Amino acid sequence: MNDKVFLFPLNSSILFKKVTLPFHIFEPRYIQMVNDALRYNVPIAIVPILSDSIYEGTICVAGHPHIMASHPDGRMDIYITGSHKCRLLKKQSDSPYISYRYSEVSEDFISGDFYEMELESFKNLLKRWSLTFLPDKNQREIFANTLEDPEILLNYTTLFLVDSYQDKNSMMMAATKGEKIKILMQALGPKEISLGPYLPVLKFK
Repeated sequence: MNDKVFLFPLNSSILFKKVTLPFHIFEPRYIQMVNDALRYNVPIAIVPILSDSIYEGTICVAGHPHIMASHPDGRMDIYITGSHKCRLLKKQSDSPYISYRYSEVSEDFISGDFYEMELESFKNLLKRWSLTFLPDKNQREIFANTLEDPEILLNYTTLFLVDSYQDKNSMMMAATKGEKIKILMQALGPKEISLGPYLPVLKFK
């Protein structure tokens, strides 16, 4: 079934299903977009910025916004959790913001159980990453529990450990667990991942 989605063009962000990202909204048209998304229950898709704003055929991930904080001047801090993988079909409007009709794109996370060794490697990398970036033990335990879902595991590995926008986009576009694992293996290993100055280096082998 086709439905409507609002577009939030950003070059620096890619949304993944089941992953939550924060955004600071300050442009009036996007403040209106978030308010309209809440009012009419329309998801917001994160897409790259295109000069011609023609997105027909683009695959992206969308989710419903949630407001964390509102400011007196109208600015807001929101978060979006990816829930819909979309193929954009036909533009509905481009003012004050862009909206499209979309069809949902399915993914296969059931087959491919023979990748358990690779999944375990990604899980161990993320647990080591969390020792630096999640100092609270309870947070680390909650985070570790979410990694039992292969889809969340692969998407968080991409979000936190992959630097290349192209590799992240390839992960978002891939339709099966096997495809995603192969992309991650090429993107991460064998290599070292720096956690920043004076911090330990993660080694993927």
